[in-house]
Amino acid sequence: MYWFIVGKGKTFDVNLTSIKGTVEYRENGKEGWSTITSVPMKIKVSTEIRTLADSEAAFSLGDGSKMSLGSFSRIVLSGNQGEIGWVQSDGSSHHQTAKNSDRKAYKVAIGDGVVEAQGTAFEVKIKDTDTAVLVLNDQVKITYKDKSADQAKAGQEIAINPVGKKVQDIGEQELKEDWTLNQLKNDQKNLLAIDSAVLAKAGLSAGISGDNESGNSPGTAESASTDSSENANGNSNTSISTEPAQNQGKSDISLEAKQNDKGVLLTWSGTSGDFENWKVLKGSGADVTYPNDSYRSLPKENNSYLWEMTGDGNTYYFRLCAYKNDGGCVAYSNAPSINPTNTGGSSSPSDTSADTNDNSAVSSDNAASSSGNANDNSGTTSRKLCENSGGHWTKATNACKCPKGETFVKSVKRCKKK
Repeated sequence: MYWFIVGKGKTFDVNLTSIKGTVEYRENGKEGWSTITSVPMKIKVSTEIRTLADSEAAFSLGDGSKMSLGSFSRIVLSGNQGEIGWVQSDGSSHHQTAKNSDRKAYKVAIGDGVVEAQGTAFEVKIKDTDTAVLVLNDQVKITYKDKSADQAKAGQEIAINPVGKKVQDIGEQELKEDWTLNQLKNDQKNLLAIDSAVLAKAGLSAGISGDNESGNSPGTAESASTDSSENANGNSNTSISTEPAQNQGKSDISLEAKQNDKGVLLTWSGTSGDFENWKVLKGSGADVTYPNDSYRSLPKENNSYLWEMTGDGNTYYFRLCAYKNDGGCVAYSNAPSINPTNTGGSSSPSDTSADTNDNSAVSSDNAASSSGNANDNSGTTSRKLCENSGGHWTKATNACKCPKGETFVKSVKRCKKK
């Protein structure tokens, strides 16, 4: 069963919001695949997405739900009118469904039937002839091809293989090794969508005091908002729901965002302990987190990045994640906000001041280097502009290493798209 028909009703936008590694797509079952190079990307009905080795993809849906794919996964958006429907043929997908009265159902079609969400969080894992539907919160229903049906609740899985099909408890070791929970273990907000008993069995905790005293189900839009205490000006760390538990109140990473004529210049200072690289994040809310929002990966030596963008009248929040390969975001910075209404045009007064400071810094570099050779002088100036535009200065070759897909243009001394 590859397609299933959804009912008429409200249309929900589906956007690919972040990617890691190589993620490809094709529309209407075409043979050729195209590599996705930038996000966000609106996904149309009948678009198929696949992830390759060590790759991931995260989606944001117009009904408030979220979906993510692990590596070697394939899924098709089969409908988003009245109902949201997916067709999964391989790999692992994690779904956090939001309560929405405009949506009739949220379904995932697999080779053996159709899985329908009746709660918040579940995962579909397909490998060869084995399929497992892990229920992480509330319950799901599966209707098989022969019209029979099963239901499973939080902490249970529906296991399907050539021998048969059955509902059983998820093993403790399976939960501890589960891809979804490993991805979420440092993301307090998304852990709220997982049943507390499931978290305990996996050796995890949402770290939230009080068990949903308001009566809302964990992970719903209502409970998430009650656990959030966003600072209106975006200049301090966001709530406990987005901060890794082991770093709350300990991170001294300070991020500053300033508008200039190319976009938003981000600079930061402070330490974050042991980590591999930076994830620079951009989102529409103060709870911006990795990998749910747009991001750029930078070497840990960097302390600045120019996010090129044009003003559209909207306010954006930026945040820095210190990323560790085996631990996710081990620390977050504050989340400053900015409304870049003037980008792509003339600089605002504050930008003029920033440009003056940059020029002064360059002049100081030139003066300090005047007794040296021309290469040293040029190198000092280029390094500053290289790092300000997101590049990494390599001392050994005295050259700028730009982010993937960009090259260093000597005439303007900055990294630009090829």
